[in-house]
Amino acid sequence: MQGLRATIAELFDQVYFGGRSIQSIKPQLKRLSPDAKRYAQQCIFGTARHFERLNWWLTKHLEKPIKRQQHIVESLLLTALFQLKYLRTPDHAVISEAVEAAKQLDRAWACGLINALLRKAAQEDALLESDQSMQAFEQLELPEWLFKRLRNAWPEQYQAVAAASLQPPPLTLRINCRHSQASSALERLAAEQLEYQQHSEVSEAVQLKQPVPVEQIPLFQEGLFSVQDLSAQLAAHYLPLQSGQRVLDACAAPGGKTAHLLERHDVEVIALEIDPERSVKISESLLRLGLSASVITADASEFQADAKFDAILLDAPCSATGILRRQPDIKLHRRDEDIFPLVKLQRAILENCWAQLKPNGFLLYATCSLLPDENAKQIKRFARDYPDASVQPLSNFGIADSVDTGYGRQIFPADWQDGFFYCLLQKTPHCED
Repeated sequence: MQGLRATIAELFDQVYFGGRSIQSIKPQLKRLSPDAKRYAQQCIFGTARHFERLNWWLTKHLEKPIKRQQHIVESLLLTALFQLKYLRTPDHAVISEAVEAAKQLDRAWACGLINALLRKAAQEDALLESDQSMQAFEQLELPEWLFKRLRNAWPEQYQAVAAASLQPPPLTLRINCRHSQASSALERLAAEQLEYQQHSEVSEAVQLKQPVPVEQIPLFQEGLFSVQDLSAQLAAHYLPLQSGQRVLDACAAPGGKTAHLLERHDVEVIALEIDPERSVKISESLLRLGLSASVITADASEFQADAKFDAILLDAPCSATGILRRQPDIKLHRRDEDIFPLVKLQRAILENCWAQLKPNGFLLYATCSLLPDENAKQIKRFARDYPDASVQPLSNFGIADSVDTGYGRQIFPADWQDGFFYCLLQKTPHCED
């Protein structure tokens, strides 16, 4: 029977060498016991978060690179190094179980190599400390291309951004203000002995001091709470809406922002999503919350509505560099050359949405990126080319870790929130054709 260490190595291998997202391998974890599943997730997420440092140490101490066709051995070593240095697992247990895992994976030839490398790692602290042979991007545990972009864009913030990206993300809830028990939501959390902190300016945002599985959150299935980061919750506050207005939520999956708009306002929402499976997720989320919207599966860069909209929320596809702590596999998969095609796609969607916005209407452009090319520079170019686009000011809602760029607000990852960007544009009628 295959042990847990071998399973962890195989799953990480699917992410690292197979190019899969961590999210996509989660169904495979269901066959594990709850404790084993929790440990496996911790190891896979942690190895991805600390990949640059782990890979630096491994590369430094290998006499020659592991052959490509033996990549499972590399995945086993990386995950074992993480367990050895970042978890409280006894050294002897990690080493012996990694050697046994190699046998279970039909890589008995690597047992000596694995034993020697892990014993060496157990005896030194270089993994957790800076080393003269380490480059700056390795010390901050960022891919080199991303390190350069962040350092150039945010010289005062990039180190804090890198540090925040290594931390496990908070679990923030959103109270459904339309739920019949909304007024007692905090009492319900207290009754379940879930310690929480309510945000000072976004009252429906509640952060649990100790994250728990969703199924342990009282009345989650009945729609009292949703799980949504504070930064994402700002969308429904930034977009000015009035009762009865017609609103487009472009690129709407998984539906959190769609639902939040409906919870806060009596409006008609059309939720647009290109992926059929993700469209279903939107409908399921709305059903759970007792809300209603028109969910349409279509490409936001080509979609044509029958009538123009009073307001549009465009949460554009992006590099997701602001949510590395939630999706650390982005460090493994994203490349510098990916950014330009994303910028082109964002522009195409933005132009199509803009054409369908009424005069005096508002469009809120959002990404979970930290890169100016996708954010402030994108808006600067758009405002230059579209004279009827007027950039509107946005409050920081008490978030100190944010910057007004002049073309939108850049929010950085910190204790309460993920990295996000927002720009509110108003369509000035005197420039309308």
